Amino acid sequence: MDYKTSLIIPAWNAENTIADCLKSAMNARIPPNEIIVVDDFSSDKTSFIVNKLKKDFPNIKLLRLKKNSGPSAARDHGVDISSGNLLFFTDSDTIILKNTFENCIATINKYNADAVSGIYHPEPLNSGKTQLYKALFFYYHFFRHKHPFAYETFNGQIAAIKKDVYQRTGGYNKEILWGMDNENEEFGRRIIKEHLLLVDPSFQVKHHFPDFKKLTTTYFHRVSTWMYIFMHDLKFESGGPAAIDSGAAALSVPLIFLSLFFSFLFGNFFLIIFIIAIAIWLNGYLKFFIFIYKNKFSFLFYAVLLNMWFSVIISLGACWGLLKWFGGKRIIIKN
Repeated sequence: MDYKTSLIIPAWNAENTIADCLKSAMNARIPPNEIIVVDDFSSDKTSFIVNKLKKDFPNIKLLRLKKNSGPSAARDHGVDISSGNLLFFTDSDTIILKNTFENCIATINKYNADAVSGIYHPEPLNSGKTQLYKALFFYYHFFRHKHPFAYETFNGQIAAIKKDVYQRTGGYNKEILWGMDNENEEFGRRIIKEHLLLVDPSFQVKHHFPDFKKLTTTYFHRVSTWMYIFMHDLKFESGGPAAIDSGAAALSVPLIFLSLFFSFLFGNFFLIIFIIAIAIWLNGYLKFFIFIYKNKFSFLFYAVLLNMWFSVIISLGACWGLLKWFGGKRIIIKN
């Protein structure tokens, strides 16, 4: 099936990345018919840069919002003025690969999918051990499936959806603002009620990732808000880094350290718990470490250390989110 495509990019203070993102989209083998940049009331030169690029690429459109409203609202406003019947979404700090759009369209046609989420390329756009770890970790947990598979989250960082499906499901929830970080999960849960949502490992973008300090706070915050989703239906994701094996492995790491400490104080009972926790951790992450060993051997030591650190942060975030849930905090569900 042939589609008229619209790429929608929410942008907020994206002056350092928006130009490369737009140029990569226009230079793809099958570029979108139109690109809509929704400037969410940036205070930098984002709009100026987009307007300058419009001179060379007339199918770029700029919509500047009158107040900062968050990524959900920005995407939804972009849909309102789009003319395509197939909507692509990406973030303003990504680089579109040459085959990104064509791979997605091929998957939609082959599987008759209503929506497709993509993944990050294993090479980050910015340098650093934390950035490399995040890129490889995200990539492995989706690419290990080899083929498209049913999924629960609509990854707005890189995703596509038929416009009529977007409209029937109600689109992004505008009440979810910047920093709340559960708009993609909430939207995905509504899509899969009546439609087919897949993850396609060949549908990729390169991405800028946060440094160690930023990723630590990001993991803690996002996992704590993800717990609102989890407690709503008590279901892990069917694949990816939020699947049950990865989730259990992350939660086992604090138990490894605690049980080892208590085994020195109180004896063999806690040593048994330590061994069980190690087994759970390896069950979730051993294949990831083997993947690193085969592809980035020199990075293996750092990958193990970072995995342990972020597993502890994820566990703390999950506990904090659970406490807030019991305190009455709930996800905002769009009817």
